[in-house]
Amino acid sequence: MPARVLILLNVPAVLALMSTGCGGRVEPAIFAQVQRAQEAFAEAERPADFLRVAAQYQEMLDSGLRSGAVLYNQGNAFMRAGQRGRAIACYRQACRYRPRDPYLAANLAAALSPVTTDRPRKPFVEYILFWQDWISYPEKVRIDMGAAVVTFVLAVVGLYWRPRLLNRAALAMLLVTAVLAASVAYDWYRVDVLERGVVVAKQVTARKGDAESYAPAFTQALPEGAEFVVVERRGDWLLIELPGTQQGWIDASSAVTY
Repeated sequence: MPARVLILLNVPAVLALMSTGCGGRVEPAIFAQVQRAQEAFAEAERPADFLRVAAQYQEMLDSGLRSGAVLYNQGNAFMRAGQRGRAIACYRQACRYRPRDPYLAANLAAALSPVTTDRPRKPFVEYILFWQDWISYPEKVRIDMGAAVVTFVLAVVGLYWRPRLLNRAALAMLLVTAVLAASVAYDWYRVDVLERGVVVAKQVTARKGDAESYAPAFTQALPEGAEFVVVERRGDWLLIELPGTQQGWIDASSAVTY
């Protein structure tokens, strides 16, 4: 494949990756907020104290900060406050940014252990993109950006020096860039498109319609910590899908979504 064609093929990938937002600059004031929250966590004794700490972390997240550390610490605060469902939601979101953190994995496993519902099954595509849960969302973008730049450089150099060898190398890197771009796109779908949720009430009855008057959808109530995917929103009700494709309606106030 001619080097000029490789260059043209690579330009859209570079532009798309440059426009992908995976984080932002952290203001110095945020570091001060984190320190104050950590100090408050160390001094907290009662569930209400830990809830106030979780609220401090939420202020940072509401400001636009994307941080696995903040989500992890907020999850710990919710666990100490006795709110297992909210802790699971925080830990799940933290995994997007800290996928290899053993402490996060251990705390998530501990939070999930009392939940009796089935765990979400891994989609088939994640067996193909086997590294999907090993590398964070921002890391995938940076790696793919690097591969795109290498492809571009190889294609440009191939115009003037050993074109056949470098064109083959550039073509190989273009394929790698495309696969990595698919991995980034799938993460974008999981993070920014697919809406997930966790039950935060002690128990909630899923119903066959969006009102209390409908019959229960399942034989048992959903326990705190049960995870689901949001299929539809209708007023104050959510149509949710559990692992195994079971669907039912729950009051939105009984769950948190992300």
